[in-house]
Amino acid sequence: MPSLAQGLRTAAGLFSLVLMLTVTATRGAERFTFYHENVMGTSLELQVLADQESEARWAEATVLGEIDRLSTIFSSYDPRSELAQWLSTRGEPTELSPELYALLVESDRWNALSQGAFDVRVQALTEVWKQAEQANERPSAASLQAALQQLTAPAWQLQKPGTKAIHTSGCAISLNAIAKGEIIERACRLASRPDRGIQGLLLNVGGDLRVAGELSTSIAVLDPLQDSESSEPLLLVQIQNRALSTSGASQRGFRIQGQTYSHILDPRSGQPVETVASATVIAPHAASSDALATICNVLSPEQSMKLIDSLPGTACLLITRTGEQIRSSRWLEFEVPTRPLQALASSLPNAAESAPTVPSEPGNADQAELWNTNFEFELRFEILKPEGAEPRYRRPYVVAWLEDSEGKTVRTLILWVSLGGQGPDRWLPDLKRWYRGDLDEVSEKKNLIYTVGRPTRPPGQYSAIWDGKNDTGKLVPQGKYTLLIDSAREHGAYQHIRKPIEIGDKPFSEPLTGNSEIGSVKIEYREKPKKE
Repeated sequence: MPSLAQGLRTAAGLFSLVLMLTVTATRGAERFTFYHENVMGTSLELQVLADQESEARWAEATVLGEIDRLSTIFSSYDPRSELAQWLSTRGEPTELSPELYALLVESDRWNALSQGAFDVRVQALTEVWKQAEQANERPSAASLQAALQQLTAPAWQLQKPGTKAIHTSGCAISLNAIAKGEIIERACRLASRPDRGIQGLLLNVGGDLRVAGELSTSIAVLDPLQDSESSEPLLLVQIQNRALSTSGASQRGFRIQGQTYSHILDPRSGQPVETVASATVIAPHAASSDALATICNVLSPEQSMKLIDSLPGTACLLITRTGEQIRSSRWLEFEVPTRPLQALASSLPNAAESAPTVPSEPGNADQAELWNTNFEFELRFEILKPEGAEPRYRRPYVVAWLEDSEGKTVRTLILWVSLGGQGPDRWLPDLKRWYRGDLDEVSEKKNLIYTVGRPTRPPGQYSAIWDGKNDTGKLVPQGKYTLLIDSAREHGAYQHIRKPIEIGDKPFSEPLTGNSEIGSVKIEYREKPKKE
C-alpha cells in the first residue's frame, strides 16, 4: 500500500509543487480555512493566517458579519435592501448610506471608462433573455429594442456635495457586476487586524477574491472550456495585496433550443458576448477587478487591453472561445512559470512506486489498453443544506477519489478540509476510507489545496472531471475502478458513497444514491465535448 504521502500526490499536488511557498507569512502563523455555501448566491472560501484558531474564527465571524450587513444595502434580490427601497422611489432626492452612494459613483465611473460596456441597467436585457429561455425561443428584435430604449435614460442623478441621489429611471437596475467585489473589499479591510492576531486573509466568493495583509498566494486560472473542481490549472499567478476576478460563461448561461448563450450581455447591442470565453483581471481593489472582468468580456480584446494598460497596477488575461490566450502588458509580472506535467511527475520522490504500471505499447494484446483520450469521466453532485440551517451554511469536509482493482488510490479529485490548527488531527480521520497513514506527514497535504479563480457558480453545485490520469499525470489502463466519496461535518456524521465503474470505449451515465450531506449525484463517462 502506498504511504499517505505518496497517495496524496494528486494532479493538484503536482501543480502546487511548483510553488512550495504557496502561502507565506511571518513565522508562527498558521493557515485556517473555512468554507460556506449560499453566500451572495454562491460559495465562499476564507483563508486566515493567524497565531491561534480563536483569532481565525474571529476573522471568519467578522467577514461573514460584514457580508451580511452590506448585502442588506446592495442586494438586488431582497426587497428590504436599501437599494431596493431606493429603487421604489422616483424623482425624490433621497439620503443614501455612504456605502451605496459610493458604489453608485463607482458604477458611473466604470460606465464612462468602458464607453458603455459596463451598465447597471443591463438587467433590463437580462430579463428579456430570461423570458426567452422560458419560452425556448430567441428574443425578438422588437423586445430587445424596447429594452435597449430603456437604457437610454439616466438611471440616477447624484447630488453633490453630500450623499443624496435621485432615482430617475423606470429601467431595471442591478449592481451585481460590482457589488460582490465591493463587499469582498470592505469585509477584508474590516477583518485585516494585526492587533487581533490576523496576519493575512484570502477571501474568495464565487471566484471574486481578495488577498490582504502578509499573505502571498498562488491562484489557479482554469481553462473556461474545462471548468471543474478537478481541472488542471491552465496557469498560476502569484498575488499579494491584490484582488482577482474571473468572469465568463462556463458556469451560467441561457439555454435556448439546445444552444447555450452567455449570461453576459453587451448593453450596447443586447446580444450575448461571443468572442471572449473568460476574462481574469488582477487589480488593486476587488470592486475594480469585479467590474473589469465583466467589461473585458464585452469589449473587443484590443479595447480591453488598451483599457487595462491605462490603469495602474492592473493586469488581464483573456481566453477566447477558440482557446487563444491574450495577456495585457503587466500580466507576466504575476504569472508563475510552470513546468510540463510529465516533468513534474518525474520529479516526485518515489513517483515510480506510487504510480500504477501501464504498458508502453498499448496495442499489445497481452496488456491492458490505455484510457481512450477522447473520453472523460464526470462526477456531478450537490452539497445539501443541513436541516434547520440558516440560508448560509457550512460546507462539510469532502474527499472524492478513484481506486484501482487492488484498492490503491489512483486519483484524488476533490479534497476540501481545513488544514490549520487542529484541523488535520480532528477531521481527516473522520474521512475514514480515504485517510490512511501517518499524521506526521500531514504537511504534504497542504500542497494539495490552491485557490481557483473562476466564474461565479450556483451554491452547492459541483463538478469534477477525471481525464484518465493518475496522481503523477500518467494515463491509467482501461478496466475496473471504484469511485468513492467521503464527507464529514463538524459535530456531524460521517457519510460514504461507493460505486464500481468500468472504463472502456463505451459511454455510460447513471444517477447514484446520495445521503444526508451529498445529494443529486450523477456520474457520466462520455466523449469529450468538441471545442468550437
